[in-house]
Amino acid sequence: MVQNKALQLLQRREDNLRFFQKHYPDIYHHFAKLQLTRAEVVISNNEDEVDLNFDGQSLYKGQGKARAHYGVELFRRTFAKDKILPSLSPPWPGVYQHPRYAHSAVDRIARLSPLGKSEFRGYPVPNFYPLVVFQGVGLGYQIEELVTTSDVENALIVEPEEEVFGASLLTVDWERVCTRFQKTGRSLRFLIGLENTEEGLWPSLIHNLMHFTPIFPLTNLFINERGDPTMDAVAKRLNREGLASLSVWGHYDDEVRQLNNALHAFHMGIRTIPPKQSIQSDIPVLIVGSGPSLDERLEDIKAVRDEVVIVSAGSGIRVLIENDIYPDFHIELESDYYTHRVISSYDREKLKSTRLIAASQICPLTWELFGEQRLYFKSESPIGHLFGSPETLIVGGAPTCTNAAIALCSQMGLSNLFLFGTDYGFKDHQHHHSKSSVYVESENKTLGDELKKGAQKTFSKSQTFQIPGVNDSTVHTTQTYFTSKRATENLIKLSARNQSNTNFHNCADGAEIEGATWMTREDFLISAHSKADKNERLRVVAEFFNRDAQTVSLTTMTQSLDHTRQKLAKLAKKIETFLTTLRLRGKKDITRLSSEVSRYMEGTVKKEDIGFYYMIRGTVRHFLYVAYSHAMAMSDDKAIALFLNQWRDEFMVCMNGLPNHFDSVTRKKYVLEEDPWVTQSINDPENTLLDSGDQF
Repeated sequence: MVQNKALQLLQRREDNLRFFQKHYPDIYHHFAKLQLTRAEVVISNNEDEVDLNFDGQSLYKGQGKARAHYGVELFRRTFAKDKILPSLSPPWPGVYQHPRYAHSAVDRIARLSPLGKSEFRGYPVPNFYPLVVFQGVGLGYQIEELVTTSDVENALIVEPEEEVFGASLLTVDWERVCTRFQKTGRSLRFLIGLENTEEGLWPSLIHNLMHFTPIFPLTNLFINERGDPTMDAVAKRLNREGLASLSVWGHYDDEVRQLNNALHAFHMGIRTIPPKQSIQSDIPVLIVGSGPSLDERLEDIKAVRDEVVIVSAGSGIRVLIENDIYPDFHIELESDYYTHRVISSYDREKLKSTRLIAASQICPLTWELFGEQRLYFKSESPIGHLFGSPETLIVGGAPTCTNAAIALCSQMGLSNLFLFGTDYGFKDHQHHHSKSSVYVESENKTLGDELKKGAQKTFSKSQTFQIPGVNDSTVHTTQTYFTSKRATENLIKLSARNQSNTNFHNCADGAEIEGATWMTREDFLISAHSKADKNERLRVVAEFFNRDAQTVSLTTMTQSLDHTRQKLAKLAKKIETFLTTLRLRGKKDITRLSSEVSRYMEGTVKKEDIGFYYMIRGTVRHFLYVAYSHAMAMSDDKAIALFLNQWRDEFMVCMNGLPNHFDSVTRKKYVLEEDPWVTQSINDPENTLLDSGDQF
């Protein structure tokens, strides 16, 4: 009997490999030759049961099938029909507040929804599962049972241990599982063989989940096959940081506004930074933000000033120059005109004595405030991919200027970085910045009052939460600061992989930064003096501002703009095809449409032209978010059908109008004094900007 079962399992493996060879060739090529040395499928002598031993330990105590069935039943009870899923709320009228082209279109849809804010309690589980994340494969019986006996629309299968997945080839009918997802609008993805740690799983998991936007992060369901604590931590983090994932979607309006700024910089002839990794040096580089702990460290910076490279980031520049410390160069990232207002309020003579390295999309009026200037391209922005080169694309330099400074310096080849004023939090809600920061004092009273008023709201107790600080302390942080801290930690990990000799030192007395060793004032001075070198400092700065630096070719620029307009027209036609050929009346319909569109964006569009993808992905996602969230929260089928019909019409109108709107921005005379976009914030109405009487 056992021998017959063994033969059946071996035949199952052969059948699975033939299926994967045809439909998932990457899986086939890896597992066809994989020899199991750590995982072993064990057949029971007494009953129709199997077990899985891994590293000599039984995972199921001889009850593999029974444990899988119990897990499925528990999942069904937990996510029974009409149970409420607490998740991010739908976007309400006014959430898309910018009076610009696409933002206004999305807001019009939110205002058409019959769902009121006071009515929303969460998302009732429909009679299907929109997205199931299987956290672990094991023997795979729970996957086979759930997807073949329930309506699972989308699935992501995660298994860190490749030998465990290899063992499942003996037990699961993977063809039966996978063919359930071959219908239009359904999707299945595998994520196999990653390091089984939170940080090992997180990046790839987020990347794969974005193929299901906006089903993730609104209605994704988890089934933790082995009760793995790491998987549980990842699921909790996904739910906790769902809002942060929305914040990085971007939006066409902001992207095209940033593009307009960059085109001015190109016409002005602003030169680009040298190639990445071209300035190798272990001289101490001090990256300076404006956190409250900076005040206690200013004298330390002054003590080594002439022998180290000092880089100010964002509002950190005012703290330095007001204390007579002139950075070797300043980093700017933000594109909005308001940031220019803030910078131009600083001492103009002191600014002119400072060099600037900024992202290509900053307000073009800012360039002239500084002395020498260089621009760089954000890797995550369409601008860099449209007009830059791989050597000038800086990865991960967002959401704040300190992130930009850390990314740029480490990726240029500087390997000894000290972080000052990068508190990413504060111990006292009344002291959230350095006392010399523009948020505390300003030469411009009107602007200063505006910043103080905004800071009171942003840094109030109701908007903050606690995280671990350095030296066993606790600090308060905001969502933006927390995201910035995480981004810094990711940059440190990126450097560890790509430039293993880079060292990060935390000289800010705020949040704990994983991967950056916290230093006392005394420790900093000892470490900095050991590598300080005035001549090396001058060499490094001269390399950054090399006179032979290149400008962006205006001919290449024009060709890229023409290409982008064609891409917009092509995408509009594709979206219209989706909207007119797929049924769109209920919750399952919008789930399938979202899956199809998201898969097209994350697959085809991203692979064909990643710069264009960065430009348009946000608007597509936000349209889907409004439709999906409101429809899934509503209970009246007729109301859902009417709302989705209205949404479809508005979506098509917006997408079909994008090529002409793009032309209205990019096909003009690029003269600073004649372009109202330069002096307008994204919060200013757009319809005053068009030359014709047409309104988009």
